[in-house]
Amino acid sequence: MPAIFVVAAMVLVAAACGQGSGGDSNDDSGSGSSGATSGGSGGAGGGTTASASFPVTIEDSLDRQVRIGQEPEEIASMVPSVTETLFEVGAGDRVVGVSEAGDYPEEVESIEEVGNYNEVNAEKIASLQTDLLFLSYDSTTEDQAESLQDRTGAKVVVINPTSVDEAIQSIGTVGEVVGNEDQAEAVEERLRSELDDLRSEVEGLPEPEMFYEVGYDPLFTAGPGSFVNDAINLAGGENIAADAGQAYPQYSVEKILEDDPRYYLAGESSGATVKGIKSRQQYSSLTAVEQDKVFVINDDLVTRPGPRIVDGVREIAEVIHPEAFDGESTTGGG
Repeated sequence: MPAIFVVAAMVLVAAACGQGSGGDSNDDSGSGSSGATSGGSGGAGGGTTASASFPVTIEDSLDRQVRIGQEPEEIASMVPSVTETLFEVGAGDRVVGVSEAGDYPEEVESIEEVGNYNEVNAEKIASLQTDLLFLSYDSTTEDQAESLQDRTGAKVVVINPTSVDEAIQSIGTVGEVVGNEDQAEAVEERLRSELDDLRSEVEGLPEPEMFYEVGYDPLFTAGPGSFVNDAINLAGGENIAADAGQAYPQYSVEKILEDDPRYYLAGESSGATVKGIKSRQQYSSLTAVEQDKVFVINDDLVTRPGPRIVDGVREIAEVIHPEAFDGESTTGGG
């Protein structure tokens, strides 16, 4: 896929892949993490009761109070990360509609597509008798969410975490909304344990400078407010674009040459290859190229704030700190 289309998709709805305003993670720090309350269950995104009980009222990422009267039976998700979460917490058999961007787990391929990055097919969602619809687009406003609720007949919940921590919290929110609280709590606990273990592995190690390529020609990278930037920090690295001022800014080759990062990473969806990156004429003097520290990674893992987000952090950590993982890396590079 041409880089320009990859970047456009991320900037327009990176949230559809799971993030806030600004990109791949369209990180909108103003939206806050999703909170949930039910009877006495509290806590942002993770406060759940021991067993499902309805009705339940949750506060979504638009600070809307959404009341779910009974356990949802027909669920549509315009958010690939939420779709993954639904399957992870045991509610996948109730998913009747997904976004065109959804491709994981493999069961998603047989589910009806009800929209894409640009629009939600309200008529199709209504025809599926959907009673719960998950959204996460950056452009979604409270009025738009309420309008979709009226047009589809489904309760609309907006889930838009802005960091790895909030992504894990949001799993609890999704679990409570669909009545699978115990399963969601178990997933949350597992992810937090895995993340704690990973951070312990890299604690005290040098934090090498690195660059992450979102797309090339023109060149775009991941900056502050992106899940990639958060994942780099958690993995024990230093993003040279951390002060770029945007989640997904255009970047100059001259700036890369000046900063000369030790590691150069690119996402698979950009179409980049290790060989292709190394062969760029202007890159020949880069330390990352000279020392074979160029890697292409599965960017779904670091741009979708769902149950695989810790795998994404680990993917980066294995690249920049192979010594902490017995030298075994699952990424392509070198």
